[in-house]
Amino acid sequence: MSDEIWERYRGKKILIWGYGREGKSTENFFRRHPVAASVEISEGKPDEIEYEKYDFVFKSPGIRLEYPVREQFSEMRPELTSQTELFIEAFRDRVIGITGTKGKSTTTALLHHVMKTCYPKGACLVGNIGVPCLDLFDEMASGQSVAVFELSCHQLAYAKVSPHIGLFLNLYEDHLDFYGDRATYFQAKRHLTEYQTEEDFLYVGRDVPEFTTKAQVIRVTDLYRDGSMEIPGAHNRYNASFVRHVVTERFGLQGEDVNHAIDSFTGLPHRLQYIGTVDGVRYYDDSISTIPEATIQAVESVPEVATVILGGMDREIDYSPLIAFIPESRQVNFICAYASGRRIYEAVGEEVPNICYVPELADAVREAKRITPQGKACVLSPAAASYGYFKNFEERGDRFAELVRQQ
Repeated sequence: MSDEIWERYRGKKILIWGYGREGKSTENFFRRHPVAASVEISEGKPDEIEYEKYDFVFKSPGIRLEYPVREQFSEMRPELTSQTELFIEAFRDRVIGITGTKGKSTTTALLHHVMKTCYPKGACLVGNIGVPCLDLFDEMASGQSVAVFELSCHQLAYAKVSPHIGLFLNLYEDHLDFYGDRATYFQAKRHLTEYQTEEDFLYVGRDVPEFTTKAQVIRVTDLYRDGSMEIPGAHNRYNASFVRHVVTERFGLQGEDVNHAIDSFTGLPHRLQYIGTVDGVRYYDDSISTIPEATIQAVESVPEVATVILGGMDREIDYSPLIAFIPESRQVNFICAYASGRRIYEAVGEEVPNICYVPELADAVREAKRITPQGKACVLSPAAASYGYFKNFEERGDRFAELVRQQ
C-alpha cells in the first residue's frame, strides 16, 4: 500500500455524506487513522451541503446526485470519493471485483469460499455483500490476503479506480427508478473496468453487451460440470464457472481442490433457500429475486415447482419476459401480489388459468397452501423489489418463512 494514500488525506477537511453502515464505517476508519484535520457527518440533501468547506466528500452509495450538482465535483474542490474508491486504490492489485444485475452475492460468496479454502494467503469478503471494506482495511494492510469485493452499481457509479480482476456477470434492466434508463445504469456498472489497464483482467458474462476496455477480456460461456453442487440451478453452475476460471487461471489453484470447495458451498439465505416441507409441500425462499429473469431461473432450477409467488414494488421495469413465460408454463401456478403483481396479472390476462391476484404476501401463502399438491414445491420469487412493503428483501423472506410455518 502506497504512503500516498495517507498523504492525500493528511490535514484535509473531510465530509462523510450519509450515515448508514458505510458512513459509520468510514467514520471509524478515520478515527483509527487520525490523519485528517477534521471529519464531519451529514445526512443532508444536496442543496443543504456547504461543499466549499471541504477537501473531500465521502459519499454513501445510496445518495443520488443530479446535474448540475454532479458537475460541481469535477472542480478541484471538493473531491467526490467513497470508501470503495479509497480501498481499491490502496489494494487494487489484490482486489477481485464482482458486479452484475443478478448473482453477484452468490458468486462473491462462492469465490471467497474457494479462495479461503484453497488459497494459502487467505481472502477477505467485503463490499455490498454486507461488510464495509474499510472495516477490513487494517487486515488487508498487514497481510497478503486477496479482497473478494461485491460491487453494486451505486458503489461503482462515481468510482475513479477499478480492481485488478473484474467479474461482470450479466446485465438486465434494473434500478431504473434510480438511474432513469438502461444506458445510464450500464455506465455505472462499466466503472468496474473503466480504469483497468492492459495488465488487468475482466471476466465477462454472455448477457453483458459489447463495450470497450483496455483490460484483457475473458468471455465466460460454459457451465461448471466437474462436480456436484449443493446449490441448484444452471445459473449457479454458470456462476461457479466464473469462479473456477478465476482461481485456476489467475491464482493457479488445483482443479480437484477447487471442485471440492465449489461443491461444499451451501449458498446464501434468500437465494433459492430451502426453508422446509409443510404438509408434503417443499418451500423455497428466493426473495432476492427482483427482476423477471430471476423468477424464470427459479422455476427452471427448483425440481417440480407447482406454485410461484411474485410481486412487490413496481419500478416500471420491463416484465415482458415473465409475461410471455407464464402462459407457456401451464404446469405452474403464479400467485401475484402488490403493485407489480397486479401489473403482471393484468398484462397476462385473467383468462389465463394459471395466474391469480391477491393483495399481499399473507394472502399469497394462504392460496399457495390451498393449491400446491403434495410432493411439489412452492417458491417465493417476487421479480420485484421489497420497498414500500418490507424493510428489505431479507425481511420479506423471513416473513414468508414465518407464514409458511404457521398452521
